Amino acid sequence: MIMNMTSHPSSPTGTPTTDKSLTRFIEAIQRNQQGNQVRFPDQYELIRRVDKCFVDVSAHLANAKPVFTGPMFLRSHYAYKTAASMTLAGQVPESFVMMRSCLEYAGYALAIFADPGIVDTPSREELFVNRHADALSMKAQKEEFKIGKIVQTIIKFDQKLANVFQFLYQRSIDYGGHPNPNGMLTAMSIDKEDGKLSSITTLALTVEPLPLQFAMKSVTQVGLTSLNIFQQMFEAKFELLGVHAEMDALRHAGL
Repeated sequence: MIMNMTSHPSSPTGTPTTDKSLTRFIEAIQRNQQGNQVRFPDQYELIRRVDKCFVDVSAHLANAKPVFTGPMFLRSHYAYKTAASMTLAGQVPESFVMMRSCLEYAGYALAIFADPGIVDTPSREELFVNRHADALSMKAQKEEFKIGKIVQTIIKFDQKLANVFQFLYQRSIDYGGHPNPNGMLTAMSIDKEDGKLSSITTLALTVEPLPLQFAMKSVTQVGLTSLNIFQQMFEAKFELLGVHAEMDALRHAGL
């Protein structure tokens, strides 16, 4: 059996290339990103619209409380941008790693926002920041920000939103976490001869429509879900900026 690895199926002229350099890889990423915007205009437009919702809110976070909810909004946004960029490049398994990060920042921010404020007890914001102070602080932070507790916090605001978050979070693990076969198989070409496995090609960048469209829809859903979580914290801003109305429109677009 032959094991192959490839960064990109062809050079700019369409002929096979064996150039595995970082420079060639980056060039292929840029070509794919531009080309897939043209190949999948409807999907890209949804990705762009979700990004614009993030952008519109990000300009109005100067006085966000608790303090770390603002930076976490921005980190979630940057993770979304990265996931979208990787998806358009054809880095499908890797894009799901960033989708998970996008969701986590939103969930962590809501946990901090929903701090019960128990007297003589460190706030969740303090627990988060003090992770590396000592071994006990790290243990406390890990315990407080377990994903199961994050889901329970979201439930207190919106049960349906919690269900969606949990579904997309699990999907991000199934297609971007390890050990999971789905992430491997979405960027792999398997050939057979006489009914027997003859070669496996592991793709760094896939150009197959089905996994690309699946990843593009997934990243849009993840971005919109993260925005819905942040809306629990910044409801007035979302309403005033027209972001709430745009999110409703995006939901009706089949997401």
